[in-house]
Amino acid sequence: MDINEQFESFLASLGVEMERPEDKHLSGDSIPEVSIFQASRDHYGVFYRLDIIDRQPELRIMLPVDKGDTRMDMYLVRLSDRSPLNAFFTEMSLYEGSAVYEHGREATLQHLLYAVAEMMKQMFWAGDMQRMSFPPEIDVHPLYVYEERPSWRKR
Repeated sequence: MDINEQFESFLASLGVEMERPEDKHLSGDSIPEVSIFQASRDHYGVFYRLDIIDRQPELRIMLPVDKGDTRMDMYLVRLSDRSPLNAFFTEMSLYEGSAVYEHGREATLQHLLYAVAEMMKQMFWAGDMQRMSFPPEIDVHPLYVYEERPSWRKR
């Protein structure tokens, strides 16, 4: 059972059914090439998941909240189409180099992902979550956000 199935199972045990996103790239069906988990040094109780999925960096931000059954909100942050880094990650993923290059590929991708994610985090925190207004270099999708009109429905 992958992490998305585990999360869905956890929500189901609370009587919550997740809505399926229309965008297939938000569905979570792709397997990450690289994944890193971290706790925030700057925001208490916040956790990050950094991934390279379908040759693109993704950042999931899990925020503690005081309402709802799960007591958390979750956002998916991606680089916008205007970012030249998207092409860079695609090219890096497709390139087949020497044995030495291939031996260091994963560590290199982890370092690159970490650096890009730091920039994505700064842009996310500079935005306005209430209005879903963020710098144009990132796209932010709420995956699970507790609201008075929740984006999920009780069974």
